[in-house]
Amino acid sequence: MAKDANDHVWDYLTYYLGLPHSPNFAVLLSGPWGVGKTFLVKRFLAKNFDDQKDQYVYISLYGLSSLEEIDDALLQAIFPRLTGTAAKVIGRVAKSALKILKIDASEFDIRDFLNKFDAKVYVFDDLERFEGSINKVLGYINQFVEHGGAKVILIANEREISVDNDYTRRREKLIGKTLHVRSSFDEAFAYFISEIDDSEAREFVKGCAVDIAAIYDQSELNNLRVLQQTIWDFERFYKAVSAEHRQNKDAMATAIRLLFALSFELKAGRIGEPDLLNDRGVKAAVVFRMRDKNEEGQKPPIRAAEARYPIVDIDDTIFSNELLVDFLIRGIVDTKAINTQLRASRFFVTAADEPAWRTVWHYFERTEEEFDNALAKMEAQYAAREFTIDGEILHVLGLRLLLAKQGAINKSRQEILEDGKNYIDELYRARRLHVDPPGTFSETRFDGYGGLGIHESNTAEYKELFACLKGARQKAFEDTYAAKATDVLAVLKRDVQQFYRLLCYSDKGSGEYANIPVLAKLDPDVFLDTMLSLHPSDQHHAMMALKARFEHGRLERDLPNERPWLEKIRDNLLARLKSMKPMSRYRVENQARWYINPILQDKNMDVVTALEPEEGS
Repeated sequence: MAKDANDHVWDYLTYYLGLPHSPNFAVLLSGPWGVGKTFLVKRFLAKNFDDQKDQYVYISLYGLSSLEEIDDALLQAIFPRLTGTAAKVIGRVAKSALKILKIDASEFDIRDFLNKFDAKVYVFDDLERFEGSINKVLGYINQFVEHGGAKVILIANEREISVDNDYTRRREKLIGKTLHVRSSFDEAFAYFISEIDDSEAREFVKGCAVDIAAIYDQSELNNLRVLQQTIWDFERFYKAVSAEHRQNKDAMATAIRLLFALSFELKAGRIGEPDLLNDRGVKAAVVFRMRDKNEEGQKPPIRAAEARYPIVDIDDTIFSNELLVDFLIRGIVDTKAINTQLRASRFFVTAADEPAWRTVWHYFERTEEEFDNALAKMEAQYAAREFTIDGEILHVLGLRLLLAKQGAINKSRQEILEDGKNYIDELYRARRLHVDPPGTFSETRFDGYGGLGIHESNTAEYKELFACLKGARQKAFEDTYAAKATDVLAVLKRDVQQFYRLLCYSDKGSGEYANIPVLAKLDPDVFLDTMLSLHPSDQHHAMMALKARFEHGRLERDLPNERPWLEKIRDNLLARLKSMKPMSRYRVENQARWYINPILQDKNMDVVTALEPEEGS
């Protein structure tokens, strides 16, 4: 066996199991969570007992809370077929089970139990995670050692055990040797990659052993479980990568270094989702270099991670922060996004192929000639007002602020600010801005788009430009209200149920216009003409739709611009009622009372009183 940090453990366990007599003490393997204690013992047992699994009994105390449950676990470990309810039943009537096994149950003797099964060693794992009394467990296990003469291995992170006088006394009586387990990368890594199912992924990870070992060492986690989990995660990621992209060794080496380093940091709790979304990818954006310390004067966690892994570019733009969050935190493997972003990365796209603004953004990875050509093209596109996608507009505005500061553009930052405002205004007036609902603007991050951080996003000039674009998009969207209102009227004529689904949230539709004050753009008289021309049952549903749209305070909270419109509907309806025939008037006035009055909450307005027939009519 290759020499490693735990040879002393392996050697002592070999000596312990080889003793020809009962040692009358147990051996404790101690170490922090994830260091590889269980892994080491299971490998030791597998090597020494090969296929003779009946020669040892292994149980985990994790989650157990009573000695009876330990009985259940022991019986199930000895007889694997006794699972579930069967094991629990036998555990609860352990002495009856011992009778079946021809052991005298009149007085339970641990020696009879041990002699019957003739196991060479008993392993009790996760001692610190037993939910009952640790001291009672030690007393229970002591029967195996003192009365049964058995060899026992205990596995625990002893630092997590609350120590008292009783524990110290029982420990000294039971445990004769304590062995401290150290993280042993080489053997664990070899075993972990042997467990990778995908042969290509297995060979690739194996070929990256040197980098992974270095990153693992730099993480200072000493946690083999985290290493194993990260390898499993990466296998899923690798299988999503296309054959074409796998062939680029530099791209794949960059990917595995980045994913392993970030995975270790996340699993250690040293960074979280906000750090990935807001602070990663800032190396290239000069502005973020000004954010080397937070308000408390400490480095942001992502900057500490950057310093921890000198062989990893934590800020590499091969993958967007959003994709990394989805994969590393949410467990989402988006095959399309992974390959799209790889294809757009510097490993596959040349300066001649990528958008000019991206080449300018990547100035630190491009030649002077490539940068100059791209800058000239970006400026020409800017002058021609060709950038209309929100994220691209923001990137270009941020880049121009940076370039002005660096003297690459012969303009002041104030001139860049005024140019930017004019740019946005011209797009608005030419109706070339995107007109999705304003809420979707949040999908374009204030300080990032397309996997890249936006330059100068912490400056007053950029913030003013961002607010300007946001306001222009809001106006552009509001300009569509009139067309949407015409749409609503056409739907009302055609299908009152669809009218309801369009204006209101319901389980049958998305309520596309539920929060958009489109009704304010409708002429109240035109709306009433259309509604009153419908069949009475459809009129009823139309009035129900208005109530559903505005109830629960939505008129005040979400649609205050439609209150004047609704008040005009009420007033004009009152005026029209007087010319209706009695039953039509009675039907419509009741609908108004039921569906409009409660929304407007006008206690002084009583439809019925206002419309009572005059005396003698």
